[in-house]
Amino acid sequence: MSAVSSHSQESERFRRLSAIGQIGWWEADFTTRDYLCSEYVCNLLGMKGNILTFRDFGMYIREDYRERISREFVSIEEVEVYEQTFPILAMHGVVWVRSRLGEKWTTEDGHLKAFGILQVVDAPENMESTDILKQFNALLFRQHSVSNSLRNFLKDKCLDEVIPKVLKDVLELFHGGRVYIFEYDDECHTQSCTYEVVAKGVSPEIELLQDTDTREIEWWHSQILADKPILLNSLSELPENAKQERYILSIQDIKSLMVIPLRNTERIWGYIGIDLVEQEHRWSNEDYQWFSSLANIISICINLRRARDEAERERSFLRNLYKYMPMGYVRLSVIFGEGGKPIDYLITDANQFSAELCGAPLDSYRGHLASEIYSEERLAEKMKVLAEIHNRNTYREQDEYFELSGKTCHCVIYSPDPEELVCLYMDVTEMRQTYTALDHSEKLLRNLFSNIPVGVEFYDKDGFLIDLNNKDLEIFGVKDKASTLGVNFYDNPNVPMDIRERVKIEDELDFSQDYEFASISNYYESVRKGGIELYTKVSKIYDSKGCCSGFVLINIDNTERISSINRIRDFENFFLLISDYAKVGYAKLNLLTREGYAIKQWYKNMGEDEDTPLADVVGVYDKMHPEDRARILDFFDKAKKGEATSFKSEMRVLKAGTLNKWNWVRVNVVLNRYDPANGLIELIGVNYDITELKETEQKLIEAKEKAEESDRLKSAFLANMSHEIRTPLNAIVGFSSLLVETEDSEEKREYAKMVEENNELLLQLISDILDLSKIEAGTFDFKFRDFDINTLCGDLARSMQLRVKPGVELVFEPTLPQCVIVSDPNRLHQVVSNFINNAIKFTTTGSIRIGYDKPDEKHLRVYVADTGIGIAPEACNKVFDRFIKLNSFVQGTGLGLSISKSIIEQLGGKIGVNSELGKGSTFWFILPLE
Repeated sequence: MSAVSSHSQESERFRRLSAIGQIGWWEADFTTRDYLCSEYVCNLLGMKGNILTFRDFGMYIREDYRERISREFVSIEEVEVYEQTFPILAMHGVVWVRSRLGEKWTTEDGHLKAFGILQVVDAPENMESTDILKQFNALLFRQHSVSNSLRNFLKDKCLDEVIPKVLKDVLELFHGGRVYIFEYDDECHTQSCTYEVVAKGVSPEIELLQDTDTREIEWWHSQILADKPILLNSLSELPENAKQERYILSIQDIKSLMVIPLRNTERIWGYIGIDLVEQEHRWSNEDYQWFSSLANIISICINLRRARDEAERERSFLRNLYKYMPMGYVRLSVIFGEGGKPIDYLITDANQFSAELCGAPLDSYRGHLASEIYSEERLAEKMKVLAEIHNRNTYREQDEYFELSGKTCHCVIYSPDPEELVCLYMDVTEMRQTYTALDHSEKLLRNLFSNIPVGVEFYDKDGFLIDLNNKDLEIFGVKDKASTLGVNFYDNPNVPMDIRERVKIEDELDFSQDYEFASISNYYESVRKGGIELYTKVSKIYDSKGCCSGFVLINIDNTERISSINRIRDFENFFLLISDYAKVGYAKLNLLTREGYAIKQWYKNMGEDEDTPLADVVGVYDKMHPEDRARILDFFDKAKKGEATSFKSEMRVLKAGTLNKWNWVRVNVVLNRYDPANGLIELIGVNYDITELKETEQKLIEAKEKAEESDRLKSAFLANMSHEIRTPLNAIVGFSSLLVETEDSEEKREYAKMVEENNELLLQLISDILDLSKIEAGTFDFKFRDFDINTLCGDLARSMQLRVKPGVELVFEPTLPQCVIVSDPNRLHQVVSNFINNAIKFTTTGSIRIGYDKPDEKHLRVYVADTGIGIAPEACNKVFDRFIKLNSFVQGTGLGLSISKSIIEQLGGKIGVNSELGKGSTFWFILPLE
């Protein structure tokens, strides 16, 4: 009742204040085109209701102001600033009012609304003449300024000259401190101040405002990209989320500012702004309209100027290309005779390079007729070619030799227009010389082909033999070369089928084979018998268009060499196989020069890349543990002095991709040869990876410790279980006997209560043991159904209310009116009950709170928070282990939380505890909702 009275009194005070100050408010809806007016405005106009249409309000405006004020008010849809003073026909006669826009917004249903004030003011003296004249002069001045800016843009050639002039005019008009233009990068991630004009005494900022991150001024940046102007009569008008903008503007001592976005046809590319540093200024509608118009002109002219400059650069590029390109260019204008037959042509244009090609000055033929340059015979020859091109509307390519310059040119002639021809000349003199050199080289190559000490065979793309050299004839025992030409490679019985297929699809390959001459009797004739170890390399041959034209075979008889290499290779492969399997590495080097050899596994064991030079590993060992590195380097020092001959130790080597994880490597190094006088101290090193042995050893130690710990815990559990079971059993037996003997009804009830409590305790102990056995046997079952978590938690809070100690409050904090999930309610009842029982045991004062929340849309978190004794940080990780009791003086098996953890994890959830010693604990679990 008192609240209603207070509100009524507040409304009465506001009504009085509005009447005294002669001020009211209006709210305009630009969709429905009507006003909602305050009581003062309604009384002022003599309205019956509080709703007034735009049209009806216009009728209240005095006729000489009606059209202008109505039109300007509608412009609020587009502008951010509106303030007008005008006369209205009020209830008691004509009064002057000031209408000012406060704010505007868009509602959820898309209505644009605006809120403002309407205040009665004194009628200005000579308003009809003085004010209109001032306004007219101001508009003329600003119109002149805008037109002058546009004229400068059109007249001047350099943006860097005209833009500062325009900005200076803006600065003088508003008596501002700084006028500037900022431009964004293509992604609008950074902004740079490209133009700035400052008043006397104001420090320029342009050098400090280059490539600044727009994420640091998010509110400002979002306003500009939304194509919204920023008009601040004072910095206090900045919103709360513009703290960084407020700080930046404050340190520049800015009092007021106006900023207009700059847009082209594609996007917002920057903004123009003015800062006032001497005093605050209230921006008028005329200020905004003029500055916005100027911004549009600047944006349009800058983009037009840049487009024009880009076009000019393109034209300049083409002119330079035409002038300096290494290609002769000649343009001809055809002269026709009777019947439309070409009889002559005029050389209308040509570049300097054409003069260099033909060896004649440019002026000797540019602007001249062909008949003035050539003889009749030569002219007839040229006109025949030109007539053919003109009549067939085609082009012609031909080579032409110029005697004066000694150059050979390739000429392309085409007709871009019925009366014009264009000739393009390319210098091919060097190409001709190259062809001559190639002919010489071809003869040399043919001689080399015939006498090279390896067999060479050429096949076409279908595999038919087209040529072979003398050495190839010798290798295969062929007497008559002609008898083998034409045989097909893919029919050779000695070539395996997989090699034949690979030759068809691969560009290069090499292979070795046991070439048996007994199998080729039907393929070609050979005088050789037995077989050879043949090494063959195949390479495809491609023509100028990238098409395969055939392939070449290079054959080498490696019978003796391959035999030796195979024996060495077999041994090496066998050794590497054993090395890789056993993770054994081998290295041999000269300690003085650190040159030598190491197999791949040695590098791998040392944590190094196999392509690393050995000298960059030995003596450096940057992957080795510093302590181990010191020991092996000490050995090297002693080995150089002849004081040590062997080294054996287990070393730690950094694991690849880690910073502090190590592999274990056993290293054995022996001094093989010691001859420092001749620059040789030869060491042989063997290393092998024993990381798995070390890890296995560590696992065995951990397993042994874990087994011992488990055995200890189980022993403690059995001892504790014996005590826990005997305690309720003794109580049940004792109080049952007393129950029979006593006659006092009050004592009977007390003894019965004690028996019941110990029965429940014993039942809980047995239930925990059975649950544990089911978990270990893997037979723990779940029954899922829909249920409300509010019901489960509420029932538990009510049922356990009587168990809490005096002075402790047990409360349930429901988050939602209903929260239905699909799970096993009995198992969750068991978990939450365990949480609450633990909280009751260890909470003597304060509260126990049960509640739930949603960390996200897909999970539910249930918690039990108490103000009990809390848990030490080191013990928080152990409370969910089996047989763990943090307080041996409190009844329990130490299984409840372990069973709870198993239940939650089998339900696909997560369980945990947050606690602080002496301040309480919060046990919680998170379940997926799906």
